[in-house]
Amino acid sequence: MVSSVPFDILADPQAEIQQLFDEHLQSQSSTDFSSLLSNHFKEIFGEQERLDLIPELRSTYPNLKDFPSDTNVTPPLPKLVQFRGMLQDTSASPELYISHLKDGKYGGWGAHGPIGQIVDYSNLCECNRYWVVSVPGEAGWAKQSPMNDVTIMTSQISHQHAPHKFPLPSTSHIGLQANIYSTRLDEDLKSTDIVTFVGLFEAECNTLHVLFYLPAKTIREVDSVYPSPLCYQDASNATLRRELLSWIAEESLAGDIDAAEWVLLSSISRVQSRHPPIMPASITLSRFPPPSTVSSSAPSSSTTPADPGPSTYLSTPTLYHVLSLILPIIVHVPLSLPLLNDGAFVPESKPRRNSEGAEDDPEDELYSGILQLAPSTLCFITDSSVTEGQINDRGVRNLRALQEVIHNQTLEYVFPYSGFRFETDIGFIVCTEGKKSALAETHVTIPLKPVKSWSTTELQQRLYKPSTDIQSPPSDKLEAWRKLVGGAIAKQVNNVSRSNASSPSSTTPVGGIGVSNEAAELIQEEFVRERQNMAKSPNDDTKSQALSTPDELIHRMLIAKLVALSMHEPEVSVEVWRQTKDLEDRRKVRTA
Repeated sequence: MVSSVPFDILADPQAEIQQLFDEHLQSQSSTDFSSLLSNHFKEIFGEQERLDLIPELRSTYPNLKDFPSDTNVTPPLPKLVQFRGMLQDTSASPELYISHLKDGKYGGWGAHGPIGQIVDYSNLCECNRYWVVSVPGEAGWAKQSPMNDVTIMTSQISHQHAPHKFPLPSTSHIGLQANIYSTRLDEDLKSTDIVTFVGLFEAECNTLHVLFYLPAKTIREVDSVYPSPLCYQDASNATLRRELLSWIAEESLAGDIDAAEWVLLSSISRVQSRHPPIMPASITLSRFPPPSTVSSSAPSSSTTPADPGPSTYLSTPTLYHVLSLILPIIVHVPLSLPLLNDGAFVPESKPRRNSEGAEDDPEDELYSGILQLAPSTLCFITDSSVTEGQINDRGVRNLRALQEVIHNQTLEYVFPYSGFRFETDIGFIVCTEGKKSALAETHVTIPLKPVKSWSTTELQQRLYKPSTDIQSPPSDKLEAWRKLVGGAIAKQVNNVSRSNASSPSSTTPVGGIGVSNEAAELIQEEFVRERQNMAKSPNDDTKSQALSTPDELIHRMLIAKLVALSMHEPEVSVEVWRQTKDLEDRRKVRTA
């Protein structure tokens, strides 16, 4: 039965579940009730218009047990909510519940029988448990905003009792246990997936009893249109792109347009193919001046990478704040010796922390690592806080894990006596003072080149101004830029998804962007000619600008496709190829 009035269900979801349970018993159907219930609620609230009626779980308040003992507080009934989060731990053991309670009441989904009730073991069922957290680094503007947000009381455990379950240390977030009762519902769920869960939230035990869930997109639907329509004063995509580059350069890169273009290309770059491996184009912004003052309390494992405190605020490059206005998910990781030597970069399974002094051996749970991030996250790394000192064995392993994600897009999850590598899709931008970073090797290095000869102090003021000093564009233009960037990202993500689902003989272009016949002929002619010239004059000064190896050709093809994607062009044209070649040649001149 499908209710025609979802508002009645919002007011009393338990009554709707009980009615469905009664009908299920009367029908004597062999269908699993958990699957029937999930399909029922998904049919009612699966559409976005109906989903927006469900309040969103957002804020965290103290647990009920922390209220004064003389306060008359009754545990509230579970509330129907939705929560958009990232799966952090999928390894918890199933939990038993009684599916049929006394007096014909349903069991599970927050419904409990009286203490001491005689258990009919034929009614025992299992539900799977997951730990879900707020999406690390998600920008406020990118979060979905239902029409009637409500603040729900949640448990204190999300902040104080389980900080090790969130990738970004000491960062405010929501963390909760999600119980999924339909075993057929969660077959495809895996760590770091972004999912919108709909269910009954039980504040007293910080548990969301899931009715159904929807895979959530990292890019808002409105920003993922490709190619994007002319949405700002009839401006073309090429015009919007030029204006975006000028804004990034002026606000955060001392006017360096070329550096801004490399930043944009790296920001939109995602995994285009696993076989053959075509990974995101990570970049290093070298010759990037350090801040004028760096806090004496260097960031450590207890420091918030994504939200530095007041003492380290001005050590965050303005570029991070600028990109936060454009990209849906971005995380700042300020590398330091304490963070490397004491912090956790990879998830690791350890015995659960037991604060109640139980004598039983605690169950293992997954402790999060800084690199356990959702797909399409941009990881913004700075090393200005690194001082002289030694890197211990843990620090070496952390750096090795960082390099593995940058180059191979895999992250190791450490379990007792074993380790497993899981695929990631994370972009990286590294800012370093030297010619290259000593801690992170990226695919491309571009030295920063300010447009004027500012003094060191003036340059630092431009590169490290606070977010409140950024000159933001009009809101409609900002939305147009987000559509431009979001569409380019979604194009690659959707293409990889289609490629994984299709046969190996699929003719879909890698990255979703093809190459025009004219451009293909030009590229082939240039490659052959430059290889011949290199063979005749191996010591020629033009060697650095030639396509001397197949790897350099592959690299330039990747950059050309990113240039086409950033303009929402359907393919690499001759014009795009020449533009890419000029951009790469100017970069090589800087690095010579």
